[in-house]
Amino acid sequence: MKFRKSAYLFIIVGVILTLVRCAHPVAPTGGLKDEDPPVVVGSQPANYSTNFDRKNITITFDEFVKLDKLQQQLLISPPTDKLPEIKLRGKSLIIKFLEDLRPETTYSVYFGDAVVDLSESNPIPGFTFVFSTGSILDSMTLTGQVRTAFDLKPAEETFVMLYVDDNDTIPVDSLPYRIRPYYITRTNKLGFYRFQNLRNEQYKMFALTDMNSNFIFDMPGEAIAYADSMIKPEFIKPTVIDTLVKQDSLLQQTVDSLSEILDEEKIKINRDSLIQMTDNSRFLYLFNEIDSTQKLLRAELTKAGLITFAFRYPARDISVESMLPLPDTFQLLKYYSKNADSLYWYFSQHVLDSLTIHVTRDTLINDTISLSLIPRAKPVKRGSKKDVVSDALQFTSTVKNKKLDLNKPLILNFAEPVVNYQMRDTNRFISNKDTLYNQLTFTKIDSIGLHYRVNETFEAGGSYDIAVPDSVFFGFSGKKNDTILISFKVPTLEDYGKLIVELQIDSAEKLIVQLLNAKELVLEEKKVNNSGKVIFSNLTPGKYKIKAIQDRNGNGRWDTGNYLRKIQPEKVSYFMKELDIRANWDFEEDWDLRGKFND
Repeated sequence: MKFRKSAYLFIIVGVILTLVRCAHPVAPTGGLKDEDPPVVVGSQPANYSTNFDRKNITITFDEFVKLDKLQQQLLISPPTDKLPEIKLRGKSLIIKFLEDLRPETTYSVYFGDAVVDLSESNPIPGFTFVFSTGSILDSMTLTGQVRTAFDLKPAEETFVMLYVDDNDTIPVDSLPYRIRPYYITRTNKLGFYRFQNLRNEQYKMFALTDMNSNFIFDMPGEAIAYADSMIKPEFIKPTVIDTLVKQDSLLQQTVDSLSEILDEEKIKINRDSLIQMTDNSRFLYLFNEIDSTQKLLRAELTKAGLITFAFRYPARDISVESMLPLPDTFQLLKYYSKNADSLYWYFSQHVLDSLTIHVTRDTLINDTISLSLIPRAKPVKRGSKKDVVSDALQFTSTVKNKKLDLNKPLILNFAEPVVNYQMRDTNRFISNKDTLYNQLTFTKIDSIGLHYRVNETFEAGGSYDIAVPDSVFFGFSGKKNDTILISFKVPTLEDYGKLIVELQIDSAEKLIVQLLNAKELVLEEKKVNNSGKVIFSNLTPGKYKIKAIQDRNGNGRWDTGNYLRKIQPEKVSYFMKELDIRANWDFEEDWDLRGKFND
C-alpha cells in the first residue's frame, strides 16, 4: 500500500481549496477587509524548544484571537490522559497541562484552524506547537492518504494512529482495541494526513472514524483501516516552513504560477493542506466490518396500509407476529424483499387503530413494538394546496418520458398488491401500423401482484398506444384502476451508443467490471476472468463511469475486510475518466489493470 509513482514525489494537496472569482473586487466601506491571519510574535517557551519541564505554555499574537471549534480540531500527540486547559488572556493563548508529561518525548499540539482573529475569523491554518521533554526533537515524518475502500473517496476527518510495540501483555494487533495510540493525526478534506516529529522506530498503523471520541476501536459502526505490516517513518527535508512564519516563498511561488494559469483568479490556499508525498507514503482503505449480529433496524408505518420491518440480514427465520389475535376483518398480506432483509405487511385499513407486534428469533432477538396504524397528517404549508387522495389504484410503468427502452418489457408497478385481475376483451393494443389487438394480456411477475408484465413484443422504432379500461386490476385495499392510457415509442439501435473496453488483466485474476451512471449507481456488470473486450450495448446517451472490483473469493460482489482475520477489503479501481456516450457511436477505450490489484 505504498505510494509508488515517482512522478507524484511532491503532491500539493488542496492547493486550490476555494476558487473565488473576483473580477471586480470592491472594498467595503471603511477600508479593505482584513484577510490576514494572526501572527505569533512570541511564546514561552519557544516553538520547537527542548528540555521542556513546566506545566504552562504561553503563545502571544499580534492581535486579539478567539478559538473556533477547538474541541473538534485539537489533537495532542502523544495523547495525554487529561486534556490540557486552554484559555485566552489578552492577546495570548495559554496551555496548561494537568498531568506529568512523558520524559524524553516530543509532543505536538495541533490546533487545526481553531485559532482565528477576533474581527474577521481569519484562521492560522494548521497551527501547531511542538516541544520536547528531552534534549532533542524527534524529526521523522510519515505521510499518506486514507480513502474509503468501496469507492475510493477521500476519507475526511478520519483519525490516523500509530502504536509502539512495547507492551508485554497486549499483542500489537490488539492495541487498537485496548489502548490509546502513541501518535495521532487527522486527515484533511482530501483524505491526506501527515505525521511529523516522530521517533525513528517501527509503528503499527491504524485509521479510525472514532464515534465516541476515545481513540479506541470499540464500536461496531466505526470504520477502520490498517497497514498489513509495521511501518517506519522517514526523514523528509522540510519544504513547508513552520506555521509560525507568515511568509512562505515556496507557497508564494505556487500562488503566482497558479494565478497566471487561472487568469488572475483569486486563490485561497490552506498551507496545512500542502502534503509532501514520497515513495514511503502510505495509502489506507477505510471499511466497516460486518456486524454478524442480526438486528431489527426499524419498524414503521410507511404509508396508509403498509408496515415495513427492516433487518440487518435476511430475516425469513425471524418470527414477526401480532401479540393479540386479529379480527377476521383485519386482512394481512406479508411479503419479503428480494434479499429478504425487509418484511412488508399490507393490511386492511380502518379496522384497528394500533397494533402490538412481537419480533423474536431464538434468544438473539426479542422485541415488542407498538405501532399506530393511522398515518400522521402531513402539515400543509401556508399558501400550498392540500394533497388530494385518489380512490383509484395507483401505478407507474417502465415507460419513461414516453419511451420504452429497446428489448425491455412494459411492466406496470402497482402501489399495493393486486389481488384480482379481470381480463377484458376491450383491452386495446395499437401499434404505429394501426394494428388492433383486442386480446391484450398481462402476467403477474411476483408473488403478491405488485408487478404485471404486458405480454407483447415491441419493435425498434415503433410507436404504440396501450388502452386498458377501468376495473381490470383490483388492489388489496379494494381500490381499482381508472382507465389506463400509455403512449410510447421504442428507440432504434441508432438512438443508443456502445462502449467497448479493451481490458488487460493479470492471469488468474477475477474481476467484476461495472458500468455506473454519473451518480455511481450500478447499471450493468460483467464477470471477467481473462483479458479481452468487455462490451456494454444499448446505452442511452449520457455520462458513465467504469469500475473494476477484485473478486478474490469469486462470489460476484464486493466484500469488506476483517481486522482480526487480517483480511483487507477487496480492492477496486475506477477508469481514469468519465465517459460521454453519444447516440449511434461505438466508443473504444483501453484499460490496463495488470498489477493494479497486487498486494
